[in-house]
Parts: sequence; C-alpha cells; structure tokens
Amino acid sequence: MQRNKVIAKRKGAIAVVTAAGAGVVAVAGAPIIAAVGLAGAAYLAWDWFSFRMKNGMRF
Repeated sequence: MQRNKVIAKRKGAIAVVTAAGAGVVAVAGAPIIAAVGLAGAAYLAWDWFSFRMKNGMRF
C-alpha cells in the first residue's frame, strides 16, 4: 500500500506540473501549444485518478 501512495503522489505531481507548464505557455502567447499541453495534463490527471480508484485509495 505504501508503494501505491508513492506512485499516486508522483502521478499527481506530474499532472500538476504539466498543467502549470501549459498555463505558463498560454500566458506567454502560444494558445495552440497550451491547448495541447492542457490535453496532456487532462490525460495525466485521469491516469492519476483512475490509479487511485483501482487501488481503493481515498482522497
């Protein structure tokens, strides 16, 4: 169970960093690249969420 917590924390951190990076790119003035980054962040967030659901982890 402890290993799953570490993996979930890592997956969540990667999703947050990707979303923040896409936000920075959007502010910098590249909306198409930002949209691709946000789509990637959404996928990573879903991966994190589904991992937690599969392993019965609470929020």
